[in-house]
Amino acid sequence: MQFTVRGVAITVTPIILLTLALGLGIAGYGGYDYVQQTDAVNNPVAVETAVVETELSRSEGRRFYYRVRVEHTYEYQGDEYTSNQIFPGSTKPIYTVRDDAAQILEPYEPNTTTTAYVAPDSPSRGFLKRQTTFAPFKFIGLGGFITVLTTLHAIGARNAGQNTGIGQTSKQETSHHNTVFGVERNTLCRGSKRLLLVTPIGFLISLASVVALLLNSSTTTVQVRLTDPVGFALLTAVLSILGFIVGLILYGSWSFTEYRRLRERMPDQRPPSPFRPPSRLITILYTRDGLDAYGRRVKLTGFVFTVIGFLVGVIGFVLVTAG
Repeated sequence: MQFTVRGVAITVTPIILLTLALGLGIAGYGGYDYVQQTDAVNNPVAVETAVVETELSRSEGRRFYYRVRVEHTYEYQGDEYTSNQIFPGSTKPIYTVRDDAAQILEPYEPNTTTTAYVAPDSPSRGFLKRQTTFAPFKFIGLGGFITVLTTLHAIGARNAGQNTGIGQTSKQETSHHNTVFGVERNTLCRGSKRLLLVTPIGFLISLASVVALLLNSSTTTVQVRLTDPVGFALLTAVLSILGFIVGLILYGSWSFTEYRRLRERMPDQRPPSPFRPPSRLITILYTRDGLDAYGRRVKLTGFVFTVIGFLVGVIGFVLVTAG
């Protein structure tokens, strides 16, 4: 089904509706769990609890993470309960570093007593640490991302980036945008491509060096300093990641000027810019066939800046969770 609102085309299909419902459901679950955590932390009842056992488990597969569990028993208003929750809420945090997970378990030894906190409306879910976790925001972010992306895809013309008349333009090159950041555009393009090629190789080599150094280490614990081989290899890996992002930014900037040059070579009746509003850009990113030179350039430019945004978001998430 397709209709217009104030001249803007909106397409609604069963897949779009299903994806919207999925995104809103995931975000809603995260929001609900965070509200539950906040209520439990703000109005708990402190009780004495006995630690029965603790567990630190690792996931299987190539990408592993750690989970922690503390089973403890307590009494509340004459009834006995058993819980395995450390933090409030149903979303349990995961840890990528084993030492971080072990540090959570450190205060709790089996056959000892400690303090637990009970929410009066949910006495069977007693928890040990009176603090909220970052885990619900993962669901809020994922659900919000799916919702926004699907909404933008539903808004705008279905044929964005197709039949723009680019084949009818003059082959004469425009004199605009010959430099980017004061650098000749072809030089910038070559330099950015070299960065995108070299930095992943440097990252893989430095990562392999870290693994080899740790395996050959005679001690079980390693103190990392920048002057040590392990510290230098880790620094090289970080610089490689930053260099890759810089290469993406430079290439994206060059690609955007290429898009501007293509627009200037079009006939007088140019299509609306796909970057205003971004719904047309999302439509082009979803499109596989039928794009002309203009549409392909817009798709590549949008894809590059999407990857940049994703990498910056991942780095920000790591910094926030590490803090």
